Order: sequence, then structure tokens, then C-alpha cells
Amino acid sequence: MVLDFNHAGTGVMVHSIHQLRSVTDNFAESNVLGQGGFRVVYKGVLADGTKIDVKRIQLAVVSSKGLSELRSDIAILTKVKHRHLVALLGYCTDGIERLLVYEYMSQGPLAQHLFKYEEMTGKPLSWTMRLEKCAWTLSKRWSICTV
Repeated sequence: MVLDFNHAGTGVMVHSIHQLRSVTDNFAESNVLGQGGFRVVYKGVLADGTKIDVKRIQLAVVSSKGLSELRSDIAILTKVKHRHLVALLGYCTDGIERLLVYEYMSQGPLAQHLFKYEEMTGKPLSWTMRLEKCAWTLSKRWSICTV
């Protein structure tokens, strides 16, 4: 199935599988940042020095509905820009490969902070603190979102 997109002017790049293999050392185990469900996330560095996260989707477990959802996700993520959301920088749909390229999350994914806090700080945020941070973010920062 070919995913066709028109993202002129969005800054989202179409990457080749060869380029993404190169920047992740052929999807080396040492570059794995996380995995789960039907995807593995790798770290990589583009030729210009930009650090990236490459989400490699295992097509064998993705249904045609999943591919439709992927198409929708890409269409939406190319339009949403916010400093508190990780940006979609590009994607690859070469052959059977389905990869999404995101800006590098230097502090790790949100799930790590919420559910694997022992590895980071040893103690979780209290629920009061979590709710305060969420409320503050929604009230003060969401207004600068562009679609």
C-alpha cells in the first residue's frame, strides 16, 4: 500500500530507508530508545547534526485500518506545532517500511517520567503536582498552538 501525501510548505521531509538506516547504524540495538506494541524507537543523527527519534512500525502487525490511522496521524502531525509537543520532522514509506521521524526528546518520553520515575529520580510526582502542571500547561501554553 502506498501512502501518498502532499505536505508542501509544512517542513516535513520524506526520507529514504537508506538514509534512515545510515543515521541509525542500520537500526542497531545500541540505538534503541524504546519499544512496545508494534513499534521500536531508535535514536539517530542526521548529516547536519540534528538528533532525531525514528519510530519504526512493524508492518506485519499493522492492519489496513492501522495504515489508515498512520496516514491520518501524519496528516494531523504535519499541521500541529507547539513547543510542548514533539514535532514530526519526516517519514518514510519505502516498500514495506513505515517510519516516522521526530525531533529528539532529550529528556525521554513522557511515559518514562510518569511510569518509570524510579529510574530517573526515585520518586513520583504527587497527583496534586501532576494536576497542577497539567492545568498550568492547558491554561497558559495551549493558546500558542497553531494548526
